[in-house]
Amino acid sequence: MTTVPVILAALPALLVLGGEQDDEQPSPITSAVSIRLIERGAILVEDFDSRDLDLTRWRVWQNHPDRTTVRPDGGRLRITARGRIAMEGLWGLTTAKYKDVVLVGEMDIRSTGAAPHRLALHLCGGDGLRSPDHWVEILMSDLGDKARFFPSTALPAGLDRRPDQYIELPHPPGQGFLCRLTLSGDTNLTELEVKAPDGWRRICDPIELPLRTVHTEVKLHSQLGSARGDKETTSQAWFDNVRIYPRPPSHHIGIRLVRPDGNHIWVRQNGGWPPKITDPQGRLRSIEDIEVQLRTEDGTVVSSVRSAHMGFYLLPLKDAPWDVYPVAAEVRVLLDGTSLGEPLKIECHGLNGLYPDDVYDAVLR
Repeated sequence: MTTVPVILAALPALLVLGGEQDDEQPSPITSAVSIRLIERGAILVEDFDSRDLDLTRWRVWQNHPDRTTVRPDGGRLRITARGRIAMEGLWGLTTAKYKDVVLVGEMDIRSTGAAPHRLALHLCGGDGLRSPDHWVEILMSDLGDKARFFPSTALPAGLDRRPDQYIELPHPPGQGFLCRLTLSGDTNLTELEVKAPDGWRRICDPIELPLRTVHTEVKLHSQLGSARGDKETTSQAWFDNVRIYPRPPSHHIGIRLVRPDGNHIWVRQNGGWPPKITDPQGRLRSIEDIEVQLRTEDGTVVSSVRSAHMGFYLLPLKDAPWDVYPVAAEVRVLLDGTSLGEPLKIECHGLNGLYPDDVYDAVLR
């Protein structure tokens, strides 16, 4: 019984958690001046632009070093092989206890011989004791003027592996392909797709993938059951711009409104609610009068949020027009429908840009 007064006595402090009681009126906010990333939402971002592999991120998986090479070269991961081989490539060490994700990567393979090797972009839960080795991957093989894309899986008995489904696309010289695996945390279904000139093409029907963790592998291997007479088959393959990020429909972009010194823009006078800001005319206003918008690079509104929650906004991506990330975007801070300063630009260069679940500080003065 003696604990009750202690708990009640603590309530005033809990009510102002995240900001002090303040009887002073805050200085006016007049303009949004900059934006900076404070936490990236992507789980893995790899462009293979470094001369050496990051061995904190990848383990080289090379069963036949006498018949294969696995190395970064010219901004890509390049894999070569001749004859019968096992799995040759990279095993991703970046794992997350997380299963609502998108895996995207660029890939290509060219083969000469009777039994073309198979290139695999692999989404897996197998990381030792934390998750069984259930996986789904997109396999690609070179058929000369065409490329074939089809699924491969390791799943519990009774789940449909889609073994007979595939698509074929034209494979002109110098052309690689953008591939995507999307795992829904709601349904455990994985979509396997490849980008064709007319848009995304589904490789097979969705595949159920039960797992607890996720990581990726990028690798090359022989056809299952290929004969010894196929030993002279040779292949040259590459991967580039591999990334895993949270699935956009169920993840938001976080925007915090802060002053140049990193402090918040609001006060709670006498512990009152909602928090207050001072507008450019010096008037005390509710923070709910501020609107934060996420827009495309050309200014189309993606989402718009007002909130009393102490200058932190979560902007949904469920209606965003972007089909793959990262992207360029802009953030606008408005008061009474008028932008405070110029739009804040989030630029995209290579794999640096906006991802689902990113958090940014928008700096106001």
